[in-house]
Amino acid sequence: MRKCVRDQHEGRKLKIPLAARHVWEWFKELDRARAGTGFGVNPLSYTEIYSWSRVRQIALSPWHIDALISMDDMRLMLFAEKKSDEDKGDEKTTVSERPLTTRLFDALFPAKRK
Repeated sequence: MRKCVRDQHEGRKLKIPLAARHVWEWFKELDRARAGTGFGVNPLSYTEIYSWSRVRQIALSPWHIDALISMDDMRLMLFAEKKSDEDKGDEKTTVSERPLTTRLFDALFPAKRK
């Protein structure tokens, strides 16, 4: 199932095992409702999985939970890789081509007056 997460992330055709198709659908639903911060996405918590299963009236087996957590781990790893790749492109520092003169320095950092 982790391979399905990677394939979806990379835009490849998914080959979901028939016996686990329901788990994949559950993961997609949980993934759509994922909480996030300004710094990235949060992992799916056991509380969120439990709440979702109660709302949907689905009795999860331990292996279902393990599969969902494993798929979530893969999703988070892929998000982190993507973020890392994006950050590498931002390493160039922009520097003004305008030379720093005393007049420009005074304009940027005015003297404190009492």
